[in-house]
Amino acid sequence: MKFGLFYQIQVPKPWNEDSESKRIWEALDQIVYAEEMGYDSVWFSEHHFRPVWSHNSAPDLTLAAVSQRTSRIRLGVGVVLAPIHHPLHTAVRMATLDILSNGRVDVGLGRTGYPYQLTPYGTKLEDTRGMWEEFAQVLPRIWTDEVFSHEGKHYQVPPREVLPKPIQKPHPPLWSACSSANTTRTAAELGLGALVGSEGGPEKVGDVLQLYQQALKAATPTRVSPNSHNALMTAGFCHEDPKVIDGRATELIGWYSDQQRERARLVWQGVDPATVPPDYQGYYERDMKLAAGPHPGDATAAETVKRGTSFCVGTPDQCIEFFERYEAMGVEQVFLLSAIGPASHEEVMNTLTMFGKYVIPHFRAKEKVQAQHSNSMTAAANGSTEEVL
Repeated sequence: MKFGLFYQIQVPKPWNEDSESKRIWEALDQIVYAEEMGYDSVWFSEHHFRPVWSHNSAPDLTLAAVSQRTSRIRLGVGVVLAPIHHPLHTAVRMATLDILSNGRVDVGLGRTGYPYQLTPYGTKLEDTRGMWEEFAQVLPRIWTDEVFSHEGKHYQVPPREVLPKPIQKPHPPLWSACSSANTTRTAAELGLGALVGSEGGPEKVGDVLQLYQQALKAATPTRVSPNSHNALMTAGFCHEDPKVIDGRATELIGWYSDQQRERARLVWQGVDPATVPPDYQGYYERDMKLAAGPHPGDATAAETVKRGTSFCVGTPDQCIEFFERYEAMGVEQVFLLSAIGPASHEEVMNTLTMFGKYVIPHFRAKEKVQAQHSNSMTAAANGSTEEVL
C-alpha cells in the first residue's frame, strides 16, 4: 500500500490578512517533511468559491512550488474540474508541471457535483458529463499526437502542434473521482484510475471498487495508456495518546462534518429543483438531506471517531488497523487529509511523524515479507521445472 497526502487548503474563520498565505506556506513545509517520512505522493483538490472549505483554486501552481522543494514524491491534482477548463489549457499546464517535477505528475479529472462552481464559468449542468468524457478522451491525444486536431461536440481544435509535451511516456497517469455508479463505470471504460472517498465506510467503498473492477473487465479502452489503479481519500489524525484522540480528533471530525453541511447549503443556491438534470438528481437529494441535518440517528463526531471506519483517526495501531481493513478490500493507495480546518501546523506535523515512524514502516515491512515469499515461490517453481527438463 502506498501513502499520500491530500490538501484542500482549508482556512477556518476568523481570518486575518495572512490566513490564506500562512496555510499554503505551512502545506509546503508539511509536504517536504512528508517526503522525508516516506510518503509517496501529495494531491491537491481544485475548488472555486468555497470559503473556509477550500482556498485552492489553482492546484497546479501550488504543485509547481512543491516540485522545486521535493525530489521523489509524486504530485497529483485531484481533480481538475474539466467542465470549466479547455483540454488544451490543461494539457500544456500539466505537461509543464511534469517537466518541472521531472516526471512525477498524476492528473485526476472530474465534472463536479456542485452547480455553484459551474455557473460563473457559463457551464450548464446538463453538459458536464459529456464535457468530462470528451476531455478525458482527447487529453492523452494532445500529449502524444505530434499534430493534434479534434472535432467533437464540446471541443473543436484545428491542426496544431501543442507544446510542451510531458516527460512521462506516453503521458502522465489519468484518474477520475468516482462518486456515482455511472461515473465509476465510465472511468473504467475510459481507462481512468479510481479515486474513492471513505465517507461511506467500508461497505460503500467496497461496492465502488467491485463495480470498478467489473467495468474494467468489460472495458475496451481507446486511450494510449490506461490506468487501472485505485486510491482511497480520507481525513486523518494520528496521535499516540488515546485521550487526545477522544478530545481533539473528535473536535476536528465535528468541524469537518459541520463544514460538509455548510457546503451542501451553499452549492445549490439559486437552482430550481425542477431543472436538476437526471444524472445530478442523486447529488441534489444527498445535499438537500445533508443541508437539513443533523438528523435524529445521525452519528455524532464522537461516535464516528469511536467507530473508526469512515475516517482514519486514532493511535498508530488504530490507523494501521484502519488501513489493513481497506487493503484487504483491494485498496492500493491512500491519500490522507491531515490539514483539517482548525488543525494546527504542529498537529499536522505530528500526524506525519506518527505515520513516518509507525504506520508506513508497518506496511513496507509487510510488502518486503510478501516480496521475499513470492521470490521464494518463483525460485522453487523454476527449480522444479529444471528438474523435469
